[in-house]
Amino acid sequence: MMNSTHRYLWVLVCSLLMLPFKGHAQETFEVPVKKDEVEEARFRSDLEARLRQDIESYLGNNRFIIQVDAVIERARTVVRESGQPAPAQQPPQLPAKPRVSGSISLPDIESNNLDDLEELPGLPVSEMPLLKENNEKLRALHSQLQQLEKERQEIISYADQLKDVAQQKQQAQAGQPSEKTIGYRNIIKKLEITLVVDNGLKDEQIEFLKNLVTRKAQINELRGDTLNIVKTGFSHLKKEETPLSFWEAYNPWIWLASLLVVGLLLVLAFLALWRRLNQPITSVPTAHSGLDTAADSAKGTGIARQSEGDTAALRYRINESRQRLVSQGLSQPHRFQQAVSQALGSAQAFEVASLSATMGKSLFASLAPHLTPADWKQIDDLLQEGDWNEEQLSEGMEQFSQRLERQQDDASNTQPFAFLNKLNDSQVLFLIKDEDIRIKALVMSQLPAQRSADIILRLDSRELADIAFELGQFESLPVSAFKDVADRLAKASLTVPSFENITADGLSVLIGMLDKMTTSEETRMLKTLKSEKPETYYRLRQVYFTFADLSRTPDRIISNELRILDTVILTASLCNTSIEFKRYVLAALPAKLRAGIINELKVSEAATAQDQIESARRQVVQKMRDVIREGRFSMDELAEVKQG
Repeated sequence: MMNSTHRYLWVLVCSLLMLPFKGHAQETFEVPVKKDEVEEARFRSDLEARLRQDIESYLGNNRFIIQVDAVIERARTVVRESGQPAPAQQPPQLPAKPRVSGSISLPDIESNNLDDLEELPGLPVSEMPLLKENNEKLRALHSQLQQLEKERQEIISYADQLKDVAQQKQQAQAGQPSEKTIGYRNIIKKLEITLVVDNGLKDEQIEFLKNLVTRKAQINELRGDTLNIVKTGFSHLKKEETPLSFWEAYNPWIWLASLLVVGLLLVLAFLALWRRLNQPITSVPTAHSGLDTAADSAKGTGIARQSEGDTAALRYRINESRQRLVSQGLSQPHRFQQAVSQALGSAQAFEVASLSATMGKSLFASLAPHLTPADWKQIDDLLQEGDWNEEQLSEGMEQFSQRLERQQDDASNTQPFAFLNKLNDSQVLFLIKDEDIRIKALVMSQLPAQRSADIILRLDSRELADIAFELGQFESLPVSAFKDVADRLAKASLTVPSFENITADGLSVLIGMLDKMTTSEETRMLKTLKSEKPETYYRLRQVYFTFADLSRTPDRIISNELRILDTVILTASLCNTSIEFKRYVLAALPAKLRAGIINELKVSEAATAQDQIESARRQVVQKMRDVIREGRFSMDELAEVKQG
């Protein structure tokens, strides 16, 4: 019972609260306005585009025509608010307008004729008539001012009465309804859609198109909308093809012909190289004419003793030995030269003579540059004394190859890690990069102290500490203890790539690239590098001095180092720079040099070519880099000046 009582009381309170709002009702209605022709045309165009896109996805292109005709009306949406009607009252009456005189006029006051008064000589003139006239005028003006003040008060009272009348009219009109426009909208009055399709369409396709257009266009038959589908025949025109250019038409064939030509040239080059490498030795080259006769006789004797097959095999073996010894001489020059010296010092000097005869004097001299004129005289004498044939040449080359092998075996037995001497630092690092720390430490222990220190410093800090710890654990070990490790690494060293042509100093390459650029390109490159790769930028700036850095270089450096440059170079480098830049650089130079540069700038700055300016700036920059390289100035000082 208590809950129902409370519910009834709550409903009663809400009803009482809603009573004041019932007096203000809102009514929304639409008022037709003039339609927008442009908006109507845009609506038809958009509807046609949407329908054309959907139908083209189903039928394809050039198989239909669609036309949309629409009638659109524009309406204004209005909200009418009606308030509580006010009680009927008598319309207020306007008050009577006050009368206003409008202007002030001075009254005419009669005065006595002053000319009738006789002026006696020696007596003062009487001013009483003039004062009397002025007093009359003042009294007349005072009365007019009082009249104007009275009229002003009447006007103020009239204005207050008009204000009261306006308020009464406003209160009387408070109960009348008011209208407010909230927007405009377009109303479709009628749609007429005509779809022309091909005769070849089936009935189910026509039905599908009818349903599609009806749903997409929201056709309403009650509104009077119509959809007409007409069948007709379409003539399918072939698309006119644009003639291709010669390059577009024969591009694949041109590429194929180019590849064939390149392949043919490679094959010819390979065949020429193969023939040169397998060229038979018909004579022994020497500087003396008597050697040619000996070679011819040796050739005749060899041909008489051997058959054609044996001769070809012997020549092939000689060429193979020649190539192997040339490779060993290039890869192991120290060992090759040592073997040549041993052969000349023993009774086996004919081995060296056979090498000179087979390789040619110029090639052999490049492999053994340590030979003295006496050694060459001994070789020439040997070649002139004997009748050299192909068997003797082959025998001498084989014996020299065995000498090299014995020398290598002796070195490997006494020094298992002697092969490391043939590798450079980069190759040693490549060889041990995947090895255990103990193996790396073992390899470092077999290298000279300076070279080992250079290689270790190229490792990271953690590996450096581990290798240093392992080196501290080593003692003198027998050769057999790590012979297996040395043999395995020696075998692996044969496949180590050559790093001779690989530039290890990336900053030098980057500096070279920047030096080839213009000043604007260099500035843009440095800004990009600073934003994208700040670590590389700051490493580069430790050694890379630019022309713009002159404005932050200490005065003493500019004065001491640039004074030795030619005045023409300094003048050209300062052309087309800012006034602040010129002022800073010139202030640091000696007075005499500064005066000469200023005079040159006045005369030749406008006529100096940009190429000459860039060349002069590069010379100035190179001079400052030489100063940095020699230690007389560092980029840290430049940074301090910049910060200051």
